[in-house]
Order: sequence, then C-alpha cells, then structure tokens
Amino acid sequence: MLYVLGVILFIFLSLYSWFGIKKAYEKGNTLATNVAVAIWAGDTIHFFLVLWASLKELWLMPINKTVALAGGITMAVLGVAIMLLGMLEFRSFKKMSGMESSRLITSGIYRYSRNPQYVGWFLALLGISIAGRSLLALLLTIALIIGIHLYNVKLEEPYLERVFGEEYLKYKKSTPRYFGFPRKVR
Repeated sequence: MLYVLGVILFIFLSLYSWFGIKKAYEKGNTLATNVAVAIWAGDTIHFFLVLWASLKELWLMPINKTVALAGGITMAVLGVAIMLLGMLEFRSFKKMSGMESSRLITSGIYRYSRNPQYVGWFLALLGISIAGRSLLALLLTIALIIGIHLYNVKLEEPYLERVFGEEYLKYKKSTPRYFGFPRKVR
C-alpha cells in the first residue's frame, strides 16, 4: 500500500513539475523554488521506489544473481560519477536546479554530453534495477527515461535556444544530447 502511495505521489509531483516548468519556460523565466523543490522531491521518491523494488526483488527477472549484482553495481557507480561531474560544473545549486541561468555550461563533461546529469542518473537507476533483478524497478526507470527525454525535447531545449540563442544552437550541433564525442561545427 505504501509503495502504491509513493507511485501516486511521484506521478502527482511529476505532473506538477512538468506544468510548472512548461509555464516558466514559455515565459522565458527560470524555475520557481516550489517547482524546483517538486522536481527534487519527485526524483527522491522515484529513487526510493526503484531502490525498494530492487531490494525486495519485486517482479524478479531471470538473470544470474552474481552477474546482475556485478554489472548493476558497476553501472550504478559509473552513473553516479557521471552525474556528479555534471553537477559540479554548475558550481551552484540554483543553477543546477534551473532557478538561475546566467551562462551556458559547455566545459568539462558537458563537452561530451548536453545532459550528463540525466545520463548519470539513468545509468545509476538502471544499475540498481539490474543489481536487484527487479522488472518493476526497471519499468519505473524506463518510464522516467522516456519522461525526461520528452521533457528535454519539448521544454528544455526550446527554452535554452531562446535564452542563449546562437551560442546554444552551435553547442547543440557540436555536442551529443546524451553522450558521444564532440563534432566539429563550421
């Protein structure tokens, strides 16, 4: 029952966040504190839902336990490292949370990914799901990946194009959305 309430709360916070982000970005504004808090709360709840499903091995997948554990932990550690590298480039909690956008970040790991925080988060959640061999955790993670991809394409990228103009368009052409090597732009 508690798990179902967690899923419902996560869905509510996700919808609240989505519409708050959409409203702010359409007006060309940064995120309000209440929207940023809702995003962080939703992400935290989602993490605990994935972790709980994995620890309880809910909807157990037929994967060798040792292989799943080794591969999952490796993937999760790599994901956390990538996510932290992305977070550190912002050098500010407000910038990292979308509440401030003074300049476009293109250094460090942002040379290889326009979204390293998401890539890292996805890898960490996928790693936890695989380590726990939980199909439920994996489905929750895939749903989040799809939701964030849609958010990126529909809300964040158009906003960044409006705010940073040609600088972002050039960055967008030279740097992969999720991960890869930078391309030369003429």
